[in-house]
Amino acid sequence: MSEALWQPREDFIPVLGHRGICAKYPENTLVSFDAAIELGCDLIEFDINITKDGVPVVIHDNTIDRTCIGHTGAVRDYTLDELKAFDFSAQFADSFKNTPIPTLREVLELGAKNPKLCYNIEIKDYTEECVDKTMLLVREFGISERVVIASFSVDVLLYTQDKYPEMRTQGFPPFFMKNAPMEMYDRMYGIGIPIAWSRENMDIDEAIAADVAFAREHNILPWLFSADTEEDVLLCVKHGCANITGNNPEIALNTLRRIGKHQ
Repeated sequence: MSEALWQPREDFIPVLGHRGICAKYPENTLVSFDAAIELGCDLIEFDINITKDGVPVVIHDNTIDRTCIGHTGAVRDYTLDELKAFDFSAQFADSFKNTPIPTLREVLELGAKNPKLCYNIEIKDYTEECVDKTMLLVREFGISERVVIASFSVDVLLYTQDKYPEMRTQGFPPFFMKNAPMEMYDRMYGIGIPIAWSRENMDIDEAIAADVAFAREHNILPWLFSADTEEDVLLCVKHGCANITGNNPEIALNTLRRIGKHQ
């Protein structure tokens, strides 16, 4: 799979499961990632924060308020043992009660069941510590060639590019990364382009076209998100995407297979 991701083909568009299959399962949990792997996603996307005792855990927000039932506060306010005692089933509590927060190690161990699986790892704790501890595990598992390090933080991406030059990095269009130097984009591999976020004085189709043109100008792969209807998927294809992210990636997989863009 990694060859198809890094060297796009006309007949193949990789599909990325956003936080696993977050439309159907508790986001950023092992049950969600396992479902995405079994579905046949080419990549899984997830987010890294750091616990009070310095462990990389997989959770989108810097706080546990939105996804944890019955507890609030910053991820860094709790030890791993404390977080493991909480329920992260959120809106899926009826079906997935007592779903634990996973560590990065646990996610990579699960991913090992598919040796071709690729990873889009977004750094949400904007510290060098978070990057370093993430990279320590990436190297331990020997998956550097199958990983993209992503962030909305200019500092995180520049640090990753400087300290880990072998790693592919992914940022976002300049509209979402204010004051980002062009040097960062010139060293970037992929750029996450939203298909539903509004921009100043631009409709969505115009904004996507502008972002894709910027990506092409800087020799960056345009990775579009999040496509959860057939219409969305076809919009991504129209704009020449290099991969497609979905909250329900089954829709993208089925649509792309129908039009001969995925096995």
